[in-house]
Amino acid sequence: MNQLLILLCQSIHAFQKERGSLCLYLSTKDEYSLEQLNQCFQKSDSLIKEVLNFCSKSNEQCKSLNSEQLKSYKKLENIFNGFTHKASFRNNPLNIDTDTINVSVYDVTPLYTHSIIIHLTYVLTELALFSNNNNPSEISALSNFINWKERIGRERALGIVGFAMNEFISEQFTKDFNILLSEQKLNQRSFLALASIRQKSLFDSKFINNASIDAVHEKMEADEIPTVNATNWYKLVTGKMDMMHSIELELIKQMDQQNSATINSFRSLLEDKERSLILDFPFFRNLSEETIHELFKLSSIKNYKKGSLLFLEGEPASRIYVILSGWVKIYKSTPNGDETVEQMLSTGNLVIETSIFTNDKYFSSAQISNKAKLMSFPASIYRNLLNKDLALALNSLKYLSQTSRTYLNQIDNNRLKSSKERVGWFLLKQFIEQKNPNTILLPYEKTIIASLLDMKPETFSRSLKSFKNKGLSTEKHQIQIKDIKVLCHYCDADLATHCQFKNKHDCKFKNK
Repeated sequence: MNQLLILLCQSIHAFQKERGSLCLYLSTKDEYSLEQLNQCFQKSDSLIKEVLNFCSKSNEQCKSLNSEQLKSYKKLENIFNGFTHKASFRNNPLNIDTDTINVSVYDVTPLYTHSIIIHLTYVLTELALFSNNNNPSEISALSNFINWKERIGRERALGIVGFAMNEFISEQFTKDFNILLSEQKLNQRSFLALASIRQKSLFDSKFINNASIDAVHEKMEADEIPTVNATNWYKLVTGKMDMMHSIELELIKQMDQQNSATINSFRSLLEDKERSLILDFPFFRNLSEETIHELFKLSSIKNYKKGSLLFLEGEPASRIYVILSGWVKIYKSTPNGDETVEQMLSTGNLVIETSIFTNDKYFSSAQISNKAKLMSFPASIYRNLLNKDLALALNSLKYLSQTSRTYLNQIDNNRLKSSKERVGWFLLKQFIEQKNPNTILLPYEKTIIASLLDMKPETFSRSLKSFKNKGLSTEKHQIQIKDIKVLCHYCDADLATHCQFKNKHDCKFKNK
């Protein structure tokens, strides 16, 4: 099956190069660019035929695809037909000239990007995910690598237009170019965060930075207009793209070399050691065995160190994380570099956003606050199962409703209560959840608690000290408490619902 992935990967690369070559020809109209363009047309068309013939009656390779992969494969003919209809100038490449090309140089990038390349990338990812032999974490890493390379391809096309047409004097054009560079960094960081040891080893041994391209980036960051010949830019970035293409092909071939014993031990780890714990989480209750099997077989379990980033705001919402232990901080970065903590999630919680449903980007960032163990599975598989399992859809709605309510309650607390009241409420909440008779352990750093409660760290420290005369003593992350009643004043109906002490003394929520 991975032979089909290789063909698709080669096709994506061919159309990326064709996009750059067409931009170069329309910008320079020289013989070199016309020759390059004709070669690209021939290569792309040859690969289209190979892909569409993969499942011909005489081709035994088609039997390697399962039913879900066949559904994905059948999308390809419509994708190719739709693109060739929009790009009608490709129908007679031998007689091509500027008069026969019915597309502006400014429309080339959106045409190729949104009519062919994105669709082929999506099908490639689907085919890989629906394979029982591929590691889902490695597929997610590969997907981010391919998207990183695609954004470099767009940079090649955009740069050609910019250098040939002197567009870098335009503020909007420069802004679009810089956004593309920022997106590259996100994809690169996501790839390195998700990559397995062998993927990182392959990348480190083959990836080489290009000093000339880096110099252009440095000028852009310094708000200087780079001066580069469009043809030289095409050659520079094409060299980088070819190098990255060789890496993505090796990453695909590497998946075929997955040791079966490793796969079996991976699945055993998931099913034997974590299955009962996970199925006890409300989100996974009442699911069909088929749904559980599909989620588990494509999931991975990983231990994370404190400070590890799961994803950054603006990255593609590609995975859902289930917290088995530890704490995850959900936050947004402010323009001046500060952080605003939105939520702190722990055991049993899911790191899931509404962006998951729309195949959009993450709206916030997520970071490990204390060492944690997380299970994750591809968002695309989850969306596919939502249409098949009503219990999963209902569990999802219920979970999102509960987490939204908790988040809104946190906002109300921060808006309506004084600093001391917020700290008292937080301490009582920890006391109820931890169920220790005389001790409260602060679950994460005080700076994070302060941000969660919408106050400065020094305000949190002062508020904490004010409880000393009420019998609370603090030592680092541990708080000793003589009588829980000193915190009852800060209780509310939601906290009282879970309080194990309310029926043992005079509590205003006792009969509620």
